[in-house]
Amino acid sequence: MTIDNVTKKQQKRKISSNLASEFYVASLLFRLGYEASITLGNTKEIDLMVYDPETQKKITIDVKGLKNTTNWVMPKNLSERDAHFFVLVTFKNKFSDLDAIPEVYTIPSKEVTKLWTDWGGEAKVKAIRYRVLRNHPEFKGKNGMKLLFQ
Repeated sequence: MTIDNVTKKQQKRKISSNLASEFYVASLLFRLGYEASITLGNTKEIDLMVYDPETQKKITIDVKGLKNTTNWVMPKNLSERDAHFFVLVTFKNKFSDLDAIPEVYTIPSKEVTKLWTDWGGEAKVKAIRYRVLRNHPEFKGKNGMKLLFQ
Protein backbone atom coordinates (compact mmCIF):
# COMPACT_ATOMS: atom_id res chain seq x y z
CA MET A 1 0.00 0.00 0.00
CA THR A 2 1.39 3.40 -0.95
CA ILE A 3 1.55 6.40 1.36
CA ASP A 4 -1.23 8.06 -0.64
CA ASN A 5 -3.50 5.06 -0.10
CA VAL A 6 -2.74 4.97 3.64
CA THR A 7 -3.54 8.68 3.93
CA LYS A 8 -6.81 8.25 2.02
CA LYS A 9 -7.79 5.31 4.22
CA GLN A 10 -7.06 7.30 7.40
CA GLN A 11 -9.05 10.24 6.05
CA LYS A 12 -11.99 7.95 5.25
CA ARG A 13 -11.95 6.54 8.81
CA LYS A 14 -11.93 10.05 10.26
CA ILE A 15 -14.85 11.10 8.08
CA SER A 16 -16.82 7.99 9.00
CA SER A 17 -16.43 8.60 12.75
CA ASN A 18 -17.43 12.25 12.33
CA LEU A 19 -20.47 11.38 10.23
CA ALA A 20 -21.48 8.63 12.64
CA SER A 21 -21.15 11.14 15.48
CA GLU A 22 -23.28 13.74 13.70
CA PHE A 23 -26.07 11.26 13.03
CA TYR A 24 -25.85 9.89 16.59
CA VAL A 25 -26.19 13.37 18.10
CA ALA A 26 -29.06 14.20 15.73
CA SER A 27 -30.80 11.02 16.89
CA LEU A 28 -30.41 12.02 20.54
CA LEU A 29 -31.82 15.47 19.82
CA PHE A 30 -34.88 14.04 18.05
CA ARG A 31 -35.45 11.71 21.01
CA LEU A 32 -35.46 14.79 23.27
CA GLY A 33 -38.16 16.45 21.14
CA TYR A 34 -35.98 18.83 19.12
CA GLU A 35 -35.80 19.14 15.34
CA ALA A 36 -32.28 18.71 13.95
CA SER A 37 -30.94 19.25 10.45
CA ILE A 38 -27.55 17.87 9.44
CA THR A 39 -25.39 20.03 7.19
CA LEU A 40 -23.22 17.88 4.94
CA GLY A 41 -19.75 18.79 3.72
CA ASN A 42 -16.12 18.45 4.76
CA THR A 43 -15.22 22.03 5.60
CA LYS A 44 -17.94 23.46 7.74
CA GLU A 45 -18.32 25.20 11.06
CA ILE A 46 -21.88 24.08 11.73
CA ASP A 47 -22.81 20.39 11.64
CA LEU A 48 -26.32 20.59 13.07
CA MET A 49 -28.98 23.26 13.13
CA VAL A 50 -31.43 22.57 15.95
CA TYR A 51 -34.89 23.98 16.67
CA ASP A 52 -36.94 23.68 19.85
CA PRO A 53 -40.62 23.72 18.80
CA GLU A 54 -41.76 24.56 22.35
CA THR A 55 -39.64 27.69 22.82
CA GLN A 56 -39.05 28.42 19.11
CA LYS A 57 -35.34 28.89 19.89
CA LYS A 58 -32.64 27.89 17.41
CA ILE A 59 -29.07 26.77 18.10
CA THR A 60 -26.15 25.48 16.08
CA ILE A 61 -23.79 22.62 16.92
CA ASP A 62 -20.31 21.62 15.82
CA VAL A 63 -19.91 17.85 16.36
CA LYS A 64 -16.48 16.28 16.87
CA GLY A 65 -16.20 12.49 16.70
CA LEU A 66 -13.50 10.32 18.19
CA LYS A 67 -13.14 6.56 17.78
CA ASN A 68 -10.79 6.27 20.75
CA THR A 69 -10.15 8.14 24.02
CA THR A 70 -7.42 10.60 23.12
CA ASN A 71 -8.03 14.20 22.01
CA TRP A 72 -10.59 16.09 19.99
CA VAL A 73 -8.77 18.54 17.71
CA MET A 74 -10.56 21.87 17.79
CA PRO A 75 -11.02 24.43 15.02
CA LYS A 76 -8.42 27.16 14.60
CA ASN A 77 -11.02 29.90 14.33
CA LEU A 78 -13.38 29.29 17.20
CA SER A 79 -16.80 30.86 16.88
CA GLU A 80 -17.95 31.89 20.36
CA ARG A 81 -21.67 32.63 20.25
CA ASP A 82 -24.47 32.28 22.79
CA ALA A 83 -26.43 29.82 20.68
CA HIS A 84 -23.49 27.74 19.42
CA PHE A 85 -22.27 24.52 21.05
CA PHE A 86 -19.67 21.82 20.59
CA VAL A 87 -20.82 18.25 21.08
CA LEU A 88 -17.90 15.86 21.50
CA VAL A 89 -18.51 12.15 20.98
CA THR A 90 -16.18 9.28 21.81
CA PHE A 91 -16.81 5.69 20.80
CA LYS A 92 -14.18 4.62 23.39
CA ASN A 93 -12.34 2.21 21.08
CA LYS A 94 -15.60 0.37 20.28
CA PHE A 95 -16.60 2.06 17.03
CA SER A 96 -17.62 -1.23 15.36
CA ASP A 97 -19.40 -2.59 18.45
CA LEU A 98 -23.06 -1.66 17.94
CA ASP A 99 -23.87 -2.65 21.53
CA ALA A 100 -21.47 -0.04 22.91
CA ILE A 101 -22.93 3.35 23.79
CA PRO A 102 -20.77 6.38 22.93
CA GLU A 103 -20.07 9.06 25.51
CA VAL A 104 -21.36 12.52 24.61
CA TYR A 105 -20.20 15.86 26.01
CA THR A 106 -21.98 19.15 25.27
CA ILE A 107 -20.01 22.36 25.76
CA PRO A 108 -21.19 25.94 25.14
CA SER A 109 -18.84 27.57 22.61
CA LYS A 110 -18.01 30.33 25.10
CA GLU A 111 -16.58 27.74 27.53
CA VAL A 112 -14.57 25.60 25.10
CA THR A 113 -11.30 27.53 25.41
CA LYS A 114 -11.23 26.84 29.17
CA LEU A 115 -10.68 23.15 28.29
CA TRP A 116 -8.14 23.69 25.49
CA THR A 117 -4.62 22.32 25.51
CA ASP A 118 -1.84 22.29 22.92
CA TRP A 119 -2.07 19.27 20.64
CA GLY A 120 0.90 17.26 19.52
CA GLY A 121 3.32 19.79 20.96
CA GLU A 122 2.05 22.46 18.59
CA ALA A 123 0.83 25.62 20.30
CA LYS A 124 -1.11 26.62 17.18
CA VAL A 125 -3.26 23.49 17.25
CA LYS A 126 -5.69 23.17 20.14
CA ALA A 127 -7.43 20.07 21.46
CA ILE A 128 -9.62 18.89 24.30
CA ARG A 129 -8.34 15.81 26.08
CA TYR A 130 -10.80 13.03 26.89
CA ARG A 131 -9.07 12.31 30.20
CA VAL A 132 -9.71 15.93 31.25
CA LEU A 133 -13.24 16.20 29.92
CA ARG A 134 -14.46 13.02 31.61
CA ASN A 135 -13.89 14.82 34.93
CA HIS A 136 -16.56 17.40 34.02
CA PRO A 137 -19.95 15.75 34.70
CA GLU A 138 -21.74 19.03 33.96
CA PHE A 139 -21.00 18.48 30.25
CA LYS A 140 -21.65 14.71 30.06
CA GLY A 141 -24.78 13.01 28.72
CA LYS A 142 -28.12 14.41 29.90
CA ASN A 143 -26.46 17.11 32.00
CA GLY A 144 -24.71 18.48 28.94
CA MET A 145 -27.76 18.25 26.70
CA LYS A 146 -29.70 20.38 29.22
CA LEU A 147 -27.31 23.25 28.42
CA LEU A 148 -28.60 23.51 24.85
CA PHE A 149 -31.86 25.34 25.49
CA GLN A 150 -31.48 26.91 28.92
